[in-house]
Amino acid sequence: MDILQNIKSMSLNQFLSLQVFEGVYVLALAFLPFLLAFRVVAYIILSGIALTTIVIGYKLLTMRLVNPKGKVVLITGCDSGFGNACARRLNAAGYTVVAGCLDDMSEGAQSLKEMANGHMIVLKLDITDAESVENCATKLKAVCDGRGLWCLLNNAGVCSFGDFELSSLNMYRHVMEVNVFGTLSITKACLPLLRAGKGRVVNLTGSTGLLSPPGHSPFSMSQFCLEAFNDSLRVEMAPFNVSVIAVRPGNFFGATAMLNRAGLERLQNSFEDMKSGSQADVISDYGEDFLDKQYSQFSELSKSTAGSLAKVIDAIGDAVGNSKPSSQYLVDGGNQLIDIGNILVRCRPFLPTSLHDCLVSRLYRNKTSLNGRP
Repeated sequence: MDILQNIKSMSLNQFLSLQVFEGVYVLALAFLPFLLAFRVVAYIILSGIALTTIVIGYKLLTMRLVNPKGKVVLITGCDSGFGNACARRLNAAGYTVVAGCLDDMSEGAQSLKEMANGHMIVLKLDITDAESVENCATKLKAVCDGRGLWCLLNNAGVCSFGDFELSSLNMYRHVMEVNVFGTLSITKACLPLLRAGKGRVVNLTGSTGLLSPPGHSPFSMSQFCLEAFNDSLRVEMAPFNVSVIAVRPGNFFGATAMLNRAGLERLQNSFEDMKSGSQADVISDYGEDFLDKQYSQFSELSKSTAGSLAKVIDAIGDAVGNSKPSSQYLVDGGNQLIDIGNILVRCRPFLPTSLHDCLVSRLYRNKTSLNGRP
């Protein structure tokens, strides 16, 4: 209990400093034998580590947090996952949080209502419904009371998986309608308030907005669209002092509703629909057990995911509360030492396409084969 209380009492600077120290410590242990064997290389690596530590330390020491008092934040998709966790974090920090929930009677919405303390407002919001978006904008205007909106956190979204030839076009339409056009709709409604408040738009995309693995194209296409939207809007809003920020979680699928137990059940049902809805010759070419193997692959991916949302929530907290936030956050996930998917994202510009495709295939398709062929 004492350890937990100490963690809760840490400031953000202290917490980040501790993370940097632990990272440098682990790197030092990992490279110690190598460094002892090659002295020149050791000097170069240690100099790089020292320079990185100085830069990070400078950023931490010069970081300034905004005063949350009177600042209104709208978060979409607060029924569960990142949205629900962010609503809790920002409410505790002192922001006035308008938590948009698709179902305002859901378990997640009810839990937010129970902690309502004058800073938390739970609102029914369907970003694909024009009337719901208009009602939200009207409510926001009243809550802001002439101060403008400080932040819009675009978190609401859905995901679907499956190879293109086996997936229906309606699946793609649904994902794009929610993730892309829904996000555009609520953003457009909020921009006048954001310009008035000189606030910021935080778009939660993902590493799948930079890397589209096999079987992910419905979801990845929507994330690539949001990345393009993010880049354009950032430049368009700069003259109004409105920041536009992308937060890209890595392997956190199993820690959210995407590939948790309920998400995997939905995925299995979706694969059954694909199997029954595809032509017999297509299923024969892919193999009768192709979708079963693919489901197993997604199940393994969910097991390798990060066990906590904390890293993403910290990044979003910095995007919302830092007076000079970064324009892009790529957050490593997974339960291993490194997030391999994010490593592939970072290495992509430097690798031949054939090599990159091979690595992606090994990571995301090592158990899936086409009609018995690897």
